Amino acid sequence: MKRRLGFKFSVLVFVLTTVLLTQYGLAKAETVTLKAVTAWPKTASEYKAFATFTELAEQMVARKYPGELKIQYIGGPEAVKTPDQVQALQRGMVDMVFTTTAYYLSVLPEVDAIKLSNLTPSEERASGAWAYLNELHEKKVGIYYLARLGLGTKFHLYLKKPIKSADLKGLNIRVSPMYLQAIKGLGGNPVVIPPTEVYVALERNVVDGYCWPAVGIRDWGWQKHTKYVVDPGFYNVPNPLLVNLKIWNQMPQKLRDLLTEAAIEAEKRVVAAFDELSRQERPMLLKEGIQVIDLAPAEKEKFLKVAYEEGWKDLLNKSPQAGAKLKELLTKK
Repeated sequence: MKRRLGFKFSVLVFVLTTVLLTQYGLAKAETVTLKAVTAWPKTASEYKAFATFTELAEQMVARKYPGELKIQYIGGPEAVKTPDQVQALQRGMVDMVFTTTAYYLSVLPEVDAIKLSNLTPSEERASGAWAYLNELHEKKVGIYYLARLGLGTKFHLYLKKPIKSADLKGLNIRVSPMYLQAIKGLGGNPVVIPPTEVYVALERNVVDGYCWPAVGIRDWGWQKHTKYVVDPGFYNVPNPLLVNLKIWNQMPQKLRDLLTEAAIEAEKRVVAAFDELSRQERPMLLKEGIQVIDLAPAEKEKFLKVAYEEGWKDLLNKSPQAGAKLKELLTKK
Protein backbone atom coordinates (compact mmCIF):
# COMPACT_ATOMS: atom_id res chain seq x y z
CA MET A 1 0.00 0.00 0.00
CA LYS A 2 2.80 2.39 0.95
CA ARG A 3 4.63 1.56 -2.29
CA ARG A 4 1.55 2.36 -4.34
CA LEU A 5 1.05 5.66 -2.54
CA GLY A 6 4.74 6.47 -3.01
CA PHE A 7 4.54 5.68 -6.73
CA LYS A 8 1.40 7.79 -7.19
CA PHE A 9 3.02 10.64 -5.28
CA SER A 10 6.10 10.48 -7.54
CA VAL A 11 3.94 10.53 -10.65
CA LEU A 12 1.97 13.49 -9.28
CA VAL A 13 5.16 15.40 -8.51
CA PHE A 14 6.48 14.67 -12.03
CA VAL A 15 3.26 15.86 -13.66
CA LEU A 16 3.04 19.01 -11.55
CA THR A 17 6.72 19.81 -12.17
CA THR A 18 6.30 19.38 -15.92
CA VAL A 19 3.22 21.62 -15.97
CA LEU A 20 4.92 24.31 -13.91
CA LEU A 21 8.10 24.21 -15.99
CA THR A 22 6.12 24.47 -19.21
CA GLN A 23 3.83 27.19 -17.89
CA TYR A 24 6.70 29.38 -16.78
CA GLY A 25 8.90 28.66 -19.80
CA LEU A 26 11.48 26.65 -17.88
CA ALA A 27 11.06 23.39 -19.74
CA LYS A 28 13.55 22.71 -22.51
CA ALA A 29 11.94 23.58 -25.84
CA GLU A 30 12.02 21.16 -28.74
CA THR A 31 14.35 22.04 -31.59
CA VAL A 32 12.64 23.35 -34.73
CA THR A 33 14.58 22.06 -37.73
CA LEU A 34 14.13 23.68 -41.15
CA LYS A 35 15.33 21.60 -44.09
CA ALA A 36 16.74 23.98 -46.71
CA VAL A 37 17.83 23.74 -50.34
CA THR A 38 19.33 26.29 -52.71
CA ALA A 39 19.10 26.76 -56.47
CA TRP A 40 22.91 26.94 -56.65
CA PRO A 41 25.66 24.64 -55.40
CA LYS A 42 27.87 25.72 -52.53
CA THR A 43 30.61 26.60 -55.02
CA ALA A 44 28.49 29.32 -56.70
CA SER A 45 28.77 32.96 -55.66
CA GLU A 46 25.00 33.17 -55.12
CA TYR A 47 25.25 30.65 -52.28
CA LYS A 48 27.18 33.25 -50.26
CA ALA A 49 23.96 35.23 -49.83
CA PHE A 50 22.25 32.24 -48.23
CA ALA A 51 25.29 31.59 -46.04
CA THR A 52 25.14 35.21 -44.83
CA PHE A 53 21.56 34.68 -43.70
CA THR A 54 22.14 31.30 -42.01
CA GLU A 55 25.21 32.55 -40.15
CA LEU A 56 23.25 35.51 -38.81
CA ALA A 57 20.31 33.30 -37.82
CA GLU A 58 22.59 30.80 -36.06
CA GLN A 59 24.32 33.57 -34.11
CA MET A 60 20.98 35.01 -33.01
CA VAL A 61 19.67 31.58 -31.99
CA ALA A 62 22.80 30.86 -29.95
CA ARG A 63 22.45 34.19 -28.19
CA LYS A 64 18.67 34.23 -27.59
CA TYR A 65 17.24 30.71 -27.82
CA PRO A 66 20.07 28.15 -27.68
CA GLY A 67 19.17 24.85 -29.30
CA GLU A 68 15.64 25.87 -30.34
CA LEU A 69 16.17 26.38 -34.07
CA LYS A 70 18.33 24.66 -36.65
CA ILE A 71 18.59 25.32 -40.40
CA GLN A 72 19.66 22.02 -41.94
CA TYR A 73 21.17 22.51 -45.39
CA ILE A 74 20.18 19.56 -47.56
CA GLY A 75 22.02 20.74 -50.67
CA GLY A 76 21.66 22.49 -54.01
CA PRO A 77 20.52 21.19 -57.41
CA GLU A 78 22.17 17.86 -56.64
CA ALA A 79 19.65 17.33 -53.83
CA VAL A 80 16.52 18.67 -55.56
CA LYS A 81 16.55 19.77 -59.19
CA THR A 82 16.43 23.55 -59.38
CA PRO A 83 13.11 23.81 -61.33
CA ASP A 84 11.47 21.43 -58.82
CA GLN A 85 12.54 23.15 -55.61
CA VAL A 86 9.59 25.53 -55.15
CA GLN A 87 7.17 22.68 -55.84
CA ALA A 88 9.01 20.60 -53.22
CA LEU A 89 8.57 23.51 -50.82
CA GLN A 90 4.83 23.68 -51.49
CA ARG A 91 4.48 19.95 -50.85
CA GLY A 92 6.41 20.14 -47.59
CA MET A 93 9.29 17.98 -48.81
CA VAL A 94 11.60 20.83 -47.76
CA ASP A 95 10.91 23.79 -45.47
CA MET A 96 13.06 26.56 -46.93
CA VAL A 97 14.27 27.41 -50.44
CA PHE A 98 16.72 30.03 -51.66
CA THR A 99 16.14 30.42 -55.38
CA THR A 100 15.51 32.91 -58.14
CA THR A 101 12.11 34.05 -59.38
CA ALA A 102 12.69 32.59 -62.86
CA TYR A 103 12.12 29.11 -61.47
CA TYR A 104 8.54 29.64 -60.30
CA LEU A 105 7.06 32.14 -62.72
CA SER A 106 4.71 29.44 -63.97
CA VAL A 107 2.87 29.36 -60.63
CA LEU A 108 3.33 32.99 -59.58
CA PRO A 109 4.04 35.25 -62.61
CA GLU A 110 3.83 38.39 -60.46
CA VAL A 111 7.27 37.71 -58.94
CA ASP A 112 8.80 38.68 -62.29
CA ALA A 113 8.27 42.28 -61.18
CA ILE A 114 11.10 42.00 -58.64
CA LYS A 115 13.77 41.97 -61.35
CA LEU A 116 12.35 45.29 -62.64
CA SER A 117 12.58 46.98 -59.23
CA ASN A 118 14.88 49.98 -58.89
CA LEU A 119 14.79 49.73 -55.11
CA THR A 120 17.02 47.87 -52.67
CA PRO A 121 15.43 45.06 -50.61
CA SER A 122 15.29 47.40 -47.60
CA GLU A 123 13.55 50.07 -49.67
CA GLU A 124 11.07 47.47 -50.91
CA ARG A 125 10.08 46.79 -47.31
CA ALA A 126 9.60 50.51 -46.69
CA SER A 127 7.53 51.03 -49.87
CA GLY A 128 5.10 48.22 -49.06
CA ALA A 129 6.36 46.04 -51.92
CA TRP A 130 7.61 43.27 -49.62
CA ALA A 131 4.25 43.08 -47.81
CA TYR A 132 2.30 42.91 -51.07
CA LEU A 133 4.65 40.30 -52.54
CA ASN A 134 4.28 38.21 -49.38
CA GLU A 135 0.50 38.51 -49.63
CA LEU A 136 0.64 37.14 -53.18
CA HIS A 137 2.93 34.30 -52.12
CA GLU A 138 0.71 33.32 -49.20
CA LYS A 139 -2.61 33.46 -51.05
CA LYS A 140 -1.55 31.97 -54.38
CA VAL A 141 1.14 29.40 -53.60
CA GLY A 142 1.12 28.78 -49.83
CA ILE A 143 4.60 30.17 -49.31
CA TYR A 144 6.00 32.79 -46.94
CA TYR A 145 8.21 35.33 -48.70
CA LEU A 146 10.84 35.82 -46.01
CA ALA A 147 13.36 38.00 -47.83
CA ARG A 148 14.95 39.08 -51.06
CA LEU A 149 18.59 38.20 -50.77
CA GLY A 150 19.08 39.77 -54.17
CA LEU A 151 22.68 40.51 -54.82
CA GLY A 152 22.47 44.25 -55.31
CA THR A 153 24.02 43.69 -58.72
CA LYS A 154 22.80 43.84 -62.32
CA PHE A 155 22.70 41.24 -65.04
CA HIS A 156 25.07 41.61 -67.98
CA LEU A 157 25.21 40.27 -71.51
CA TYR A 158 28.32 38.16 -72.16
CA LEU A 159 29.27 37.38 -75.76
CA LYS A 160 31.63 35.44 -78.00
CA LYS A 161 31.13 37.96 -80.81
CA PRO A 162 31.27 41.79 -80.61
CA ILE A 163 28.29 44.12 -81.09
CA LYS A 164 28.26 47.85 -81.76
CA SER A 165 24.63 48.63 -80.98
CA ALA A 166 21.62 47.44 -78.99
CA ASP A 167 20.84 44.96 -81.74
CA LEU A 168 21.24 41.22 -81.19
CA LYS A 169 19.84 40.08 -84.52
CA GLY A 170 21.38 36.80 -85.64
CA LEU A 171 22.76 35.94 -82.19
CA ASN A 172 21.71 32.90 -80.16
CA ILE A 173 21.66 33.95 -76.50
CA ARG A 174 21.26 31.57 -73.61
CA VAL A 175 18.50 32.80 -71.32
CA SER A 176 16.33 31.79 -68.41
CA PRO A 177 12.76 33.13 -68.22
CA MET A 178 14.31 36.01 -66.27
CA TYR A 179 15.59 37.92 -69.30
CA LEU A 180 13.88 36.15 -72.19
CA GLN A 181 11.71 39.19 -73.04
CA ALA A 182 14.70 41.54 -73.03
CA ILE A 183 16.69 39.39 -75.47
CA LYS A 184 13.70 38.95 -77.78
CA GLY A 185 13.02 42.70 -77.70
CA LEU A 186 16.62 43.39 -78.67
CA GLY A 187 16.33 41.06 -81.67
CA GLY A 188 18.26 38.09 -80.29
CA ASN A 189 17.24 34.45 -80.50
CA PRO A 190 16.70 33.22 -76.90
CA VAL A 191 17.84 29.69 -76.07
CA VAL A 192 16.53 28.35 -72.76
CA ILE A 193 18.98 25.92 -71.16
CA PRO A 194 20.02 25.35 -67.52
CA PRO A 195 23.31 26.76 -66.20
CA THR A 196 24.82 23.26 -66.08
CA GLU A 197 24.66 23.08 -69.89
CA VAL A 198 25.99 26.54 -70.72
CA TYR A 199 29.68 25.59 -70.81
CA VAL A 200 29.16 22.91 -73.44
CA ALA A 201 26.77 25.15 -75.39
CA LEU A 202 29.47 27.84 -75.57
CA GLU A 203 32.19 25.34 -76.39
CA ARG A 204 30.17 23.88 -79.28
CA ASN A 205 28.93 27.26 -80.54
CA VAL A 206 25.31 26.36 -79.82
CA VAL A 207 24.99 29.82 -78.28
CA ASP A 208 26.83 33.06 -79.00
CA GLY A 209 26.43 34.41 -75.51
CA TYR A 210 24.41 34.44 -72.30
CA CYS A 211 23.07 36.68 -69.55
CA TRP A 212 24.34 36.39 -66.00
CA PRO A 213 24.90 38.67 -62.99
CA ALA A 214 27.99 40.84 -62.76
CA VAL A 215 29.46 38.23 -60.41
CA GLY A 216 29.75 34.51 -60.92
CA ILE A 217 30.70 33.41 -64.46
CA ARG A 218 34.07 32.16 -63.21
CA ASP A 219 32.26 29.79 -60.85
CA TRP A 220 31.17 27.84 -63.92
CA GLY A 221 34.30 28.30 -66.04
CA TRP A 222 32.40 30.26 -68.70
CA GLN A 223 35.12 32.91 -68.93
CA LYS A 224 37.12 30.41 -71.02
CA HIS A 225 34.61 30.78 -73.86
CA THR A 226 33.65 34.43 -73.31
CA LYS A 227 35.27 37.31 -75.16
CA TYR A 228 33.08 40.31 -74.31
CA VAL A 229 30.94 41.72 -71.51
CA VAL A 230 28.43 44.41 -72.46
CA ASP A 231 27.67 47.57 -70.51
CA PRO A 232 25.16 48.66 -69.33
CA GLY A 233 23.95 46.13 -66.79
CA PHE A 234 20.19 45.66 -66.55
CA TYR A 235 17.52 44.34 -64.17
CA ASN A 236 17.99 43.44 -60.51
CA VAL A 237 19.07 40.02 -59.32
CA PRO A 238 15.86 38.83 -57.60
CA ASN A 239 16.76 35.91 -55.37
CA PRO A 240 14.02 35.26 -52.79
CA LEU A 241 14.27 33.25 -49.59
CA LEU A 242 11.06 31.27 -49.18
CA VAL A 243 9.51 29.22 -46.35
CA ASN A 244 6.64 26.74 -46.47
CA LEU A 245 3.67 28.73 -45.10
CA LYS A 246 2.27 25.92 -42.96
CA ILE A 247 5.65 25.40 -41.30
CA TRP A 248 6.06 29.15 -40.82
CA ASN A 249 2.68 29.47 -39.11
CA GLN A 250 3.41 26.51 -36.83
CA MET A 251 6.66 28.02 -35.55
CA PRO A 252 6.70 29.91 -32.24
CA GLN A 253 6.35 33.66 -32.76
CA LYS A 254 9.72 34.31 -31.15
CA LEU A 255 11.45 32.16 -33.78
CA ARG A 256 9.55 33.83 -36.60
CA ASP A 257 10.64 37.19 -35.23
CA LEU A 258 14.23 35.99 -35.04
CA LEU A 259 14.24 34.75 -38.65
CA THR A 260 12.69 38.03 -39.80
CA GLU A 261 15.34 40.01 -37.95
CA ALA A 262 18.09 37.87 -39.49
CA ALA A 263 16.55 38.24 -42.96
CA ILE A 264 16.31 42.03 -42.76
CA GLU A 265 19.92 42.32 -41.66
CA ALA A 266 21.07 39.78 -44.27
CA GLU A 267 19.39 41.78 -47.04
CA LYS A 268 21.56 44.77 -46.15
CA ARG A 269 24.77 42.79 -45.78
CA VAL A 270 24.30 40.88 -49.04
CA VAL A 271 23.84 44.08 -51.05
CA ALA A 272 27.02 45.55 -49.56
CA ALA A 273 29.01 42.33 -50.00
CA PHE A 274 28.07 41.79 -53.64
CA ASP A 275 28.62 45.42 -54.48
CA GLU A 276 32.20 44.88 -53.36
CA LEU A 277 32.44 41.55 -55.21
CA SER A 278 31.26 43.27 -58.40
CA ARG A 279 34.05 45.82 -58.12
CA GLN A 280 36.56 43.00 -57.71
CA GLU A 281 35.13 40.85 -60.50
CA ARG A 282 35.59 43.19 -63.47
CA PRO A 283 39.42 43.45 -63.18
CA MET A 284 39.56 39.64 -62.91
CA LEU A 285 37.56 39.26 -66.13
CA LEU A 286 39.87 41.72 -67.88
CA LYS A 287 42.85 39.62 -66.79
CA GLU A 288 41.12 36.62 -68.40
CA GLY A 289 41.20 38.54 -71.68
CA ILE A 290 37.52 39.52 -71.72
CA GLN A 291 36.91 42.93 -73.30
CA VAL A 292 34.27 45.45 -72.23
CA ILE A 293 31.83 46.65 -74.89
CA ASP A 294 30.73 50.03 -73.59
CA LEU A 295 27.80 50.92 -75.81
CA ALA A 296 27.38 54.51 -76.94
CA PRO A 297 25.01 56.61 -74.76
CA ALA A 298 22.12 56.44 -77.25
CA GLU A 299 22.52 52.66 -77.62
CA LYS A 300 22.70 52.22 -73.84
CA GLU A 301 19.48 54.15 -73.50
CA LYS A 302 17.85 51.98 -76.15
CA PHE A 303 19.14 48.79 -74.55
CA LEU A 304 17.67 49.66 -71.16
CA LYS A 305 14.45 51.09 -72.56
CA VAL A 306 13.71 47.92 -74.51
CA ALA A 307 14.67 45.61 -71.64
CA TYR A 308 12.42 47.32 -69.09
CA GLU A 309 9.54 48.04 -71.43
CA GLU A 310 9.43 44.42 -72.57
CA GLY A 311 9.66 43.19 -68.99
CA TRP A 312 6.77 45.31 -67.72
CA LYS A 313 4.68 44.66 -70.83
CA ASP A 314 4.94 40.91 -70.34
CA LEU A 315 4.02 41.13 -66.66
CA LEU A 316 1.09 43.49 -67.21
CA ASN A 317 -0.28 41.15 -69.87
CA LYS A 318 -0.14 38.21 -67.48
CA SER A 319 -1.39 40.01 -64.37
CA PRO A 320 -2.77 43.50 -65.15
CA GLN A 321 -4.01 44.47 -61.68
CA ALA A 322 -1.18 43.07 -59.56
CA GLY A 323 1.38 44.12 -62.18
CA ALA A 324 0.24 47.74 -62.05
CA LYS A 325 0.36 47.79 -58.26
CA LEU A 326 3.82 46.22 -58.20
CA LYS A 327 5.11 48.71 -60.76
CA GLU A 328 4.01 51.52 -58.46
CA LEU A 329 5.49 49.91 -55.33
CA LEU A 330 8.81 48.98 -56.97
CA THR A 331 9.47 52.29 -58.70
CA LYS A 332 11.55 54.90 -56.90
CA LYS A 333 9.57 58.09 -56.47
